Amino acid sequence: MPRIDITLARRLLWGPILTLLIAPAWAQDENGQAPDDEGNEEAAESPPAATPPEPEPPQYASRRERNERLLAERFPDDARWLPLPAPENESLALFRPAAAEPKGALLLFYSAENPPHWPAPLANLRQALPRHGWATLAVTLPLPPEAPVPERPEETLPPPPEPSPDTPDDTEAAEEDTAEADDETAETATVEPANEAEEPDEEPPLPEHGTRIEQRVNAALNWLDTNGQGNLVVLVDPMSAPEVMAVLRPQLEAGARGEPPGTGESPLSGPIRALILVNQSETLALDSAQLDTLFAVPELPLLDVFLGPDAATLEQQRRHRDSARRLRLEHYQTLVIGRPDARDPEDERSFWVRRIQGFMHRQAEGREVRLNPPR
Repeated sequence: MPRIDITLARRLLWGPILTLLIAPAWAQDENGQAPDDEGNEEAAESPPAATPPEPEPPQYASRRERNERLLAERFPDDARWLPLPAPENESLALFRPAAAEPKGALLLFYSAENPPHWPAPLANLRQALPRHGWATLAVTLPLPPEAPVPERPEETLPPPPEPSPDTPDDTEAAEEDTAEADDETAETATVEPANEAEEPDEEPPLPEHGTRIEQRVNAALNWLDTNGQGNLVVLVDPMSAPEVMAVLRPQLEAGARGEPPGTGESPLSGPIRALILVNQSETLALDSAQLDTLFAVPELPLLDVFLGPDAATLEQQRRHRDSARRLRLEHYQTLVIGRPDARDPEDERSFWVRRIQGFMHRQAEGREVRLNPPR
């Protein structure tokens, strides 16, 4: 029996098997397609990924506008919008008509960029006085600009020591290292495209501080006049009192020359009959020049209120009283009173409300108001 070579037998056995295994790979190379043709076709036909949506614009143009809108939502029956020139266009005021027989109106000015920051004493007056026949209109005035930060003086460095003759001159080497470092910095620095739009400012530039106060004061007076409110008492705080008085002074001087009204003790004619200054903190003290501006109309009835009977408050009261005597104010009154309770802003029986109401009754009460002023 002939002997078969084992090596030849293995080659004859594995040859066809290898051919069957390699054939699909040859077919793939010739056709240029992967084995999973169906999966590739589905991936090619799938739509491109959707672009992310553009971010929505902010709901409010500034924080001040947001605060005013939120406060208007909190007091929907009290909110009134006073028209202002551009770029501010309008400002929020809170108005409450008289709930009893109308006697007059209290116009409250308070310095705060954000309207919700009304202190408890003024909130108490605004919400409690309408039950006694006094309408209230509360207006927020802008804060004065902050003082600029002083520039830091430049530090002068001592001159470098002169190199000795024995020391090798390393100036050229240092200059070369500096030039190389500058070149590397210039290469790695990120240059923004010139045509890229700059981000807009939060708010457009506003007028000067005094101009903004003048616009709000006149807008409030015009609104009260349009809505039939007379016999006005103006309440201010020390931070904005000189600027407010500068706006009111021509009208007050004209009222001092006119015929006094038939009701109340105020010697002034016209809508404004008296002024109330509320000194809430000894840190906001007025200097002599500011007091001279505030006390510029001797005929004006003025109630000077100080909260808290501490030593600093009493000293501040003494300075105000001395200035009033020097300028010969004819109807000047001063009052030191404890701070009202902040737990009940609508407490109409508080001593604070009764004292303010008594001054307004003597100086400004009248009948020159409509019973149902338009909104």
